[in-house]
Amino acid sequence: MHDFLDSFSTREIAISIWLIITFITCLFSKNIRQSLGEVFKALFAWKISASLFAFYLHTSFYIFLLYKLGFWNISLLKDTIIWSLSFGFVSLMNINKVDDTKYFKNVFLDAIKWTIAIEFIINFFTFSLIKEIILVPTIVLSTTLQAFASLDPKHKQVENLFKNLLMYFLIFIFLFSLFKTIEKYHDVFTIESLKIFLLPVILTITFLPFMYLYNLFVKYEILWVRLNFMIKNDTERNRVKRHILIIANFDINKLVNISKNIAKPINVYNDFSRNMIKHISKEQYIGYDE
Repeated sequence: MHDFLDSFSTREIAISIWLIITFITCLFSKNIRQSLGEVFKALFAWKISASLFAFYLHTSFYIFLLYKLGFWNISLLKDTIIWSLSFGFVSLMNINKVDDTKYFKNVFLDAIKWTIAIEFIINFFTFSLIKEIILVPTIVLSTTLQAFASLDPKHKQVENLFKNLLMYFLIFIFLFSLFKTIEKYHDVFTIESLKIFLLPVILTITFLPFMYLYNLFVKYEILWVRLNFMIKNDTERNRVKRHILIIANFDINKLVNISKNIAKPINVYNDFSRNMIKHISKEQYIGYDE
């Protein structure tokens, strides 16, 4: 437990302090309390709960393997929790927005890019806790003001001001961390630092197959529900489902094309054929009067 607590940087402690303060402050608002209650109820819906259980079980399995291989130890627990609650959880909640296989390649590249930029350089060297406590809300406030200013063209100068301030500050943080990395290279280039760098990359790589299969499952489930309303005849509906399974199989691109284009052939042309499904999986279907 001592190693776990020592793994937190002053920046992460500052962020945690502000999150706790924000959460407690929000509890004083009745509307926010009700909204939070609805969010927690949604999380405990059986489908979401089952998805989260499968995700954390999957992650725990790979953590156990890494532990057995001598890679993972308690000092990496903090990084594991952060990855699970940020990238892992958010990706799982947005999984249905994934409509092509290019997404998974981009996720892999982003995992490496952000790990290098954030975990290994920016977060490796931090300021004192007092400075970080002041720094964190300043950055959040500046980002928020920039976002609000961008909504109205009349506030373009304000938007540019905060955008430039944030850019210069991030460049300063980056250069400061880079300088410290070079100056204290013997503290940075260690086995433990390498593990911190590699852990989110490894977890992301192992998570990609789970994401792919889960996304596939969700898309099939949604399509099956639509077919239940579109095709009343059980025999025809089951035959169409079999054709879809054979043609789309594990190909998300084909499944998305089928889901987007199946309504018109069935509802307008009364076409339930395998040939129709094959064509719409490639977006090549032409109706009888087209």
